[in-house]
Amino acid sequence: MLPEPALSFTIPSLHDGTVLDCRVYHPASLAAANPRAPPWKRHAAVVAHPYAPMGGCYDDPTLDSVAAALLRTGYLVATFNFRGAGHSAGRTSWTARPERDDYASVVGFTVHYVHFLDPFNDEASKQSPVLLMGGYSYGAMVTAQMPPLDQLLEPFARPHADSHAAQVRLRAQHLAEQQNLILGSARSAVLQVRGPHATIGRAGAVRVGGDEGDRSPRKSHDSLGRRSFSLDAEDRFRRGVYLMARARARRSASSDGGNEPRPPQDKQDERGETLPAATAGLVTHLATMSLQPSRLRRRHDDAEEKKLTENATLAVFGDNDVFVPVGRLRAWVARLAGQGSLFAAREVASAGHFWGEDGVLDLMTESVEAFAAGLIRDT
Repeated sequence: MLPEPALSFTIPSLHDGTVLDCRVYHPASLAAANPRAPPWKRHAAVVAHPYAPMGGCYDDPTLDSVAAALLRTGYLVATFNFRGAGHSAGRTSWTARPERDDYASVVGFTVHYVHFLDPFNDEASKQSPVLLMGGYSYGAMVTAQMPPLDQLLEPFARPHADSHAAQVRLRAQHLAEQQNLILGSARSAVLQVRGPHATIGRAGAVRVGGDEGDRSPRKSHDSLGRRSFSLDAEDRFRRGVYLMARARARRSASSDGGNEPRPPQDKQDERGETLPAATAGLVTHLATMSLQPSRLRRRHDDAEEKKLTENATLAVFGDNDVFVPVGRLRAWVARLAGQGSLFAAREVASAGHFWGEDGVLDLMTESVEAFAAGLIRDT
């Protein structure tokens, strides 16, 4: 199962600023205590949970299994609670539109966090990474509805100061630079004091934000009791938003008479660096159940399905799903898995929607792990 997250934090949703509770899990390649760990290659995954009104949240055991499989394969993994789930604010919507923006917010955070995260100055981290977007049940439905990555990242390209996108970007950079310092210093201590084969204890996990509003007690494996950074860190983060606003205002006044500058077409960070093309170019979709209920289907189903066939995609489903007839699932798979399609599917015998039958969860996670590992090999 999943270990303790490296980071627990909150970000605002692009939709309306609703506070979303998030976690990031680091792979073995970011283990500061082990100088012989495999190199950090920036592969990352965002995985979404089942329907919140039915108890879905980022502690779902099936989601745990999927995320753990991706972590073992070498991916940095981000999970989060949709609005209305767990400790995230707000309520679940009827349309899933706000939830798509919730998901996009976490993807934007993850892309920028991975871009800035380089604690060991490893040349291998400059290679083309994989970004994998996935989900289970309702989370898979939302994943399948997401636009292509270039379009998804447009709000983050040159966000207006104090916008939700700007806050997400700055938090990603802030936390990545914190981790660069923590992990890089710990690795240096191992190499300098104990030699290249020594190990030390795991660096403390970090929680940033997350105290907005009243919160009920967390589960035993959640964030209470972990080491946190001081409020100074949050003050610096918020001050960073203000400084960005001032700097942007100065640029505006000097370049076009004080008018708001128009966002450029390229995606740049606050230092003027262009984000790596591969980070913003390769999207794969992992779905353990990707068929939308008819009442939530939209007009753009053809575009959604085209995205699933043009990017490497895996759907895993059981033949005993109580929510969607298996015949309908098989017809959906047959329609997407035509000639030239990158869509693939696995049907697991006797598996239901909740993957509780004997042995079926192992088969599902094995499929996930093989698919994720194949994407890394292909890069």
